[in-house]
This record gives sequence, structure tokens and C-alpha cells, in this order.
Amino acid sequence: MKGKDNAHVIGFRENKLKPGEAIKAHLEGWIGEMMGSGRNTQRNGQFVLTNERACFYRKGFLGEVFETIPLSKITSVETLSRLGYRVLRLHTSHDDLAFKTFEAKDVFDDLYQKLEALRHGPTIDRPKSAPIDSPADLLSRLGQLRDAGVLTEEEFKAKKAEILARI
Repeated sequence: MKGKDNAHVIGFRENKLKPGEAIKAHLEGWIGEMMGSGRNTQRNGQFVLTNERACFYRKGFLGEVFETIPLSKITSVETLSRLGYRVLRLHTSHDDLAFKTFEAKDVFDDLYQKLEALRHGPTIDRPKSAPIDSPADLLSRLGQLRDAGVLTEEEFKAKKAEILARI
């Protein structure tokens, strides 16, 4: 995460962050095109990466722009450097999100690496067809993820509460 949180990150944290969700990284930039119109109009804001989703958020005087893609739905990620700015394009089976930024290469690459680690890292969620684990098994795996540094203590406690609430 880079520097101090700006108004968009603060707005996201206050209005869009789900219980148990944590911001892992964010970049200032834009979506859309400079001369675009309608949905393709350029909108400046913040790309926010959480442990659950990739989002674009802009809080303005006349409203907000909020686009979100669950990490589990991302099918591919492209990066591109062009004329001094960088592009991060996320694809799903039905949609895509192209985020552009002037952030430095190392900051951009750091966010990209975090995104890929979250997309491909271990998860406690199992496919619907898999046998259902007991709450004790889930809590044990959750503890292993925390001990391995994959989950923060806050994330661990939130997931633990979810599991215990299902009992």
C-alpha cells in the first residue's frame, strides 16, 4: 500500500469494506477513456485490492462510481506500460475492468504481485462439489493460514466468527 490514504480510500473503507475484508493495496488512477462518453467516460479514483475482491472506487460531490470483481471470478490479468502510464486489465467470463495509473513501476508491480498471490494462494473455501468439512477442520485450516502469514489476525478472527456462527 502506498503512502497515506486519500479520500477515495477512506470512503471505500467507510462505505464499501465488508466485515472480515481487509485492504491489501491501492493505487490512484482512472478508468475509461479521456475522450470517452457514457460508461466509457474517464473517471479518476482509486483501485482497491482486498483479500476478497478488486475494486475501483470514486467518491465525488454528485455521487460515486463503484465497480467490483470478486477475486475468484477473475479469469486472467493483463498488464501494459504505455506512454508513461500503466494499465491493469482484469478479465472475467462476462466482463473486464481496465485501470490506468501513473504510479511508479515498482509500486504497480507490487500491487500486481499481491493480486496474483491472492488469486492463486491457498483458500479455505472449497468447491461446492467437495465434501463439507467439519467446523473443527475449517478452524484448524484457518489457524494454519494465519500461522503461515496468509491471513492477518483480524482476518482470522472474522473468519473464525463466521465459522462459529454456522454451528
